[in-house]
Amino acid sequence: MLKLQHYDGTDSLDTFLCKFHSMSQYLQWNEDDAMYHLCGCLEGAAGQVLLDLAMDATMADIIKLLQTRFGTKLQAERFKAELLAQRRRPSSCTSTGRSAG
Repeated sequence: MLKLQHYDGTDSLDTFLCKFHSMSQYLQWNEDDAMYHLCGCLEGAAGQVLLDLAMDATMADIIKLLQTRFGTKLQAERFKAELLAQRRRPSSCTSTGRSAG
């Protein structure tokens, strides 16, 4: 028997969505069915995204918000920006070039 997994934001979102889409195709869910099943799978921090959605949100809206918060593509960009910002911060050196301390 097939069983939907729950998603709480700690595991790979891409893996969860891949499994979810495969199951929704196999069970021949329409867009509304898939959206409600997706909402039912979200727990913890991932479930909190439902609070930020409009009442007329679509499955695409839910997935986009999940990808923004838990997806690896945007996280990689965020980490890259943080690293660049860290490199550009002035050091804690004095005007003579020696470390303060």
